[in-house]
Amino acid sequence: MHVRLSRTVAAVMAAICSTVLFASPAVAAQGVSPSCSGSIVHQAGLWLPGGNQVGRVELWYSSANGGTNCVITRSFLGSKTDGIGAYLWLQDGRNVFDSSASYNSYAGGAWISNAAGVCVKYKGEVVLNGDVATGGRPGSWGNCG
Repeated sequence: MHVRLSRTVAAVMAAICSTVLFASPAVAAQGVSPSCSGSIVHQAGLWLPGGNQVGRVELWYSSANGGTNCVITRSFLGSKTDGIGAYLWLQDGRNVFDSSASYNSYAGGAWISNAAGVCVKYKGEVVLNGDVATGGRPGSWGNCG
């Protein structure tokens, strides 16, 4: 009887562990890191109203971690900026951004994982003497990888 009880307990524990391990939904992670991984799938220049290009915003995609989208904004001005921002929106309602007046050379990478098959919008901006240079694709969904 002791052996039968031990086998029953073991079977119940195995069932509970399987349910916890395999029935749990994927956790959607997001955050900001110094760089993006994968490859650039879309990019745009950041132009001031006077016509000078002051930076570039890049949308990156990696198939790792259930599909990871990442945005990084790069300034060409060095320490002359008044701020830089990187913004990422997913069509499923998630979003992440990295923006600060103290940034000089880049913002981001602002990333969201577990995003395979979800369309995105993204934007980068560089602020200089009150003018804002903006680029990306903030108005339409795309890159639904």
